[in-house]
Amino acid sequence: MTELGGKTVSQISPLPPSSPLIRVVKVLYGDHPKLPSVSVYFQGCDAAPKCLGCHNPETWEFSNDFSVDFNYLESKVLEKLDILLTRYPQVSLALLGGEPLSMRNRTSAYKLAKRVKERCQDRVVTILYTWRLPKDLLNIDIPLGYFDEFVMGKYMHKYAKQGFPASKNQIYMSNEQLTDTLTILYTASAAYEREGERLWMNL
Repeated sequence: MTELGGKTVSQISPLPPSSPLIRVVKVLYGDHPKLPSVSVYFQGCDAAPKCLGCHNPETWEFSNDFSVDFNYLESKVLEKLDILLTRYPQVSLALLGGEPLSMRNRTSAYKLAKRVKERCQDRVVTILYTWRLPKDLLNIDIPLGYFDEFVMGKYMHKYAKQGFPASKNQIYMSNEQLTDTLTILYTASAAYEREGERLWMNL
């Protein structure tokens, strides 16, 4: 059983199937390039195939043994952020895994980022790690505005490097950069569809 703030998962069950799957919540240095972070490791990864040399293979399985009440998760995260903010003017909330944007966990990742931003404003920078690339987020069913920064793309051991992010192929971008990229991708996709319809009509 995994512990979260002193409680085992079995102590906060049974829970609805929409509850997030959480491996661990802890304070770390290194999950953000500049700031100490409260790092939330979601349980379950929907990448197929998985990343060769993944740092956290124990987080791959989607298991209800790691189901956590969202309100409890939120309270523990805010508690740890409050402690960090007594020592630093700005800190990070890091959402990792596993895969925070899996169907099982994405709504909880969004709700947590939203709650933290509403309470802490710019004192907390939320960074989200995902194996997905910008093109994979064109039609995602949650708002992305509460995530400040992203590390995108699969970890690839052959491109591993010292520093941040962990492999050279991964993309580190701000929310503003992602928004601009998604606008370009959406415009290009719409233009491609219009051209396809025009060619079809002319057959």
